[in-house]
Amino acid sequence: MRLLVAVTALLLAGACGSDSGSSDAGGAGDAVQELLTSMDAGSCSDVKKVVLTPDLIDCEQIETLSGSYTDRGVDLDDLSVTTGEVVDNSVTVTVGLGGGEPDETWQAERVDGSWRVVFDSEA
Repeated sequence: MRLLVAVTALLLAGACGSDSGSSDAGGAGDAVQELLTSMDAGSCSDVKKVVLTPDLIDCEQIETLSGSYTDRGVDLDDLSVTTGEVVDNSVTVTVGLGGGEPDETWQAERVDGSWRVVFDSEA
């Protein structure tokens, strides 16, 4: 009986711990959250760690994004993140910002086992 209770608890914890549409894509949602937090902090080095093309990041633009979410009242610790189905190592991540802000949609790609967000600040 204890084994059944333990297994049930583990299954419930796993189901509650992820908002992703695919458990394989959960890391993509984390990468997008890290990008948003890094942009809000104006940290170019942290942005470069999580994007697909770090050489295309304009650090001056990232600095101007500092506070862009918190100044609008977005709580980056309380986002609703949903990931779609992984197709060819790519996934769509939808972020609900709350507070009447429109949802944001991001693309992420898995490269060498890590999720990277498609973002080019020079474009």
